[in-house]
Amino acid sequence: MAKQIKALKCPHCGSVKKQNIKEDHYICNNCGTEYFLDNDDINVNVKHQYGDGRFNGLDPKTKKYLFFVVAGILFFVIFSSIIRTCGNKSGGISTLVSSDDSPKKKEYVDRIKEYLAFTAYNSKNPMFLFIINRSKDAFSREGAEYFARFYDPLKEKIVNDIPLPGWKDDFYIQTRVFSDGGFYICADKSNKVYKIDPAKNEVIDVTNTFFGDVPEFSSGIATLKFTQDREGDGFNIMTNDGKEYYYYPLVRKIYKDHMQRREAGTGLSSLLPGARTSVYYTFSEKSSDYPEEKIQLIKYWYKNNSGYPIMLPYSYQVSWQKVYQYPKKSGIYYGSFPYTKKLVKEPRITKFVDLTPDRLYFKADIGYQDSTSLYITGLPDANPEGHTYIQKIDTESGKIIWTYTPKSDNYAVESDMYGYTGGVVFSYYDRSGASSSNRIIIIANDGTVLKDIDRDEIFKR
Repeated sequence: MAKQIKALKCPHCGSVKKQNIKEDHYICNNCGTEYFLDNDDINVNVKHQYGDGRFNGLDPKTKKYLFFVVAGILFFVIFSSIIRTCGNKSGGISTLVSSDDSPKKKEYVDRIKEYLAFTAYNSKNPMFLFIINRSKDAFSREGAEYFARFYDPLKEKIVNDIPLPGWKDDFYIQTRVFSDGGFYICADKSNKVYKIDPAKNEVIDVTNTFFGDVPEFSSGIATLKFTQDREGDGFNIMTNDGKEYYYYPLVRKIYKDHMQRREAGTGLSSLLPGARTSVYYTFSEKSSDYPEEKIQLIKYWYKNNSGYPIMLPYSYQVSWQKVYQYPKKSGIYYGSFPYTKKLVKEPRITKFVDLTPDRLYFKADIGYQDSTSLYITGLPDANPEGHTYIQKIDTESGKIIWTYTPKSDNYAVESDMYGYTGGVVFSYYDRSGASSSNRIIIIANDGTVLKDIDRDEIFKR
C-alpha cells in the first residue's frame, strides 16, 4: 500500500521536526522520541527506552553539553587528587582534610622588644616602628628573626615589615632626630645606623654613607652609638683596631677625644659664621648658694652651628650660684671677693626666662621638647609616693594645656616620649592588676586620649 501521510508528526509531542536515522525510522528533534512506520498497517510505532536511556528526553546538543560538563568535573576532581598526592610524597608534608574552617594557629610568636613613634607621611597622625623578635614560642631565642615593623596604631594595621639581619636580642635601640630632620636609629652594641623613610615606611642602612670614606675608619667600625642628646648630631665610634673617635656625619667632622670635641662645642669663639639660635627647655636644680630659690622651668636661647657639636647644660649646671671675680694674676689670695648671682655660665646661652614663675615642681623632668612643643612629667606635691603626671605646656605663656594621670594606683611612666605633629606618644608600666601590663598612650594636642593600647597584646590577635 502506498504511503499517504502528508505530515508525519511525533506521536509523543506532535512536532513535525524530525531526523531520518534509517529507512522509515525517525527521531524527534523536539523531544528526542524515536519512532518508525509500519508499512503494512500504516501505524506509527514509538520506541521507549528506560534505564540507561534516561537522557533521550533531551535534544542532542543539550546531551552533548551535559556530557562535557560532567566529564570536566570528573577530570578536575581526579586531577586535584593526583596533585595533592604527588605534593605530599615529594615534600614530606601530610595534608589533613577537615571540615573545620577556623583559622590555623600561628607557628611562631612575634614579641615586641622596643618601639618608637614619629609623624606619618603627609599626615598629622602617628606611625609606630616596632623592633620585633619572631621565634617559635614566647620563651625561645634560638633561631629568632628580627625586623622593623611599621604599624598604624589608629587604624590598627601593619604597614610594612623590614628584616634586620644581624640584629641581636641584647641590642638596645637608640633613636635621634638630627638637625637635618632625619630620624635615625641604631643599637648600642652594633655597628650599623639606619634612617627611617616615612614616605615608604622603610628603614635604610646609611652606615656606609656616613662612615665609608672616612680614612680613620678604614679598619672598619667595631661599635657605635649616638652621643648624648645634649651633645648634638654625633656618634661615639670604636674602630676594629681599637681607636675611639667622636664623629659628626652631617658636617663630616671627627674629634679624637672629649676635650677636642668640647672645645668645638662651647664658647662663642668656636662658632662659625651663620650660627643660628635654637630654643631649649630645662629644669633648674636646688641651689646650695641660694637655698631659697625654688626649682624653675627654664626656657633658654642657645647659639650653635647646625650639625656641629653642642654642649647643652645638664640640670646640675642650671642652678643659682655665686660666681666670684678672682684676681687674674697667679698667687694665693685671702679675704672676700666680689661675686655675681648667675643661673648658667655657658656664654652660648644668650637669654633665659622662668617660663612658669608661680609654679612649684617636685621630681620634675622634661619628657619631650621640640621647636613647638613641650611635655613634662612630675609629682603633684612633695610626697615621693605620689602619682606621676604628664603635662603639655604652652611654650609661650607657660600655661598648662592638659594633664594626664593614669587611672592605675601603681604604675611607672617610662622616660622615652615621642612627639608627632598631632600630639604625643608615651608609655607606662601598670602594676596594679592581677597581671601587669605595658600601656602605650596616644594623646592629641587638645588632650584627647586617642588610644590606650596594651603593648603585649597588639600582635596576639
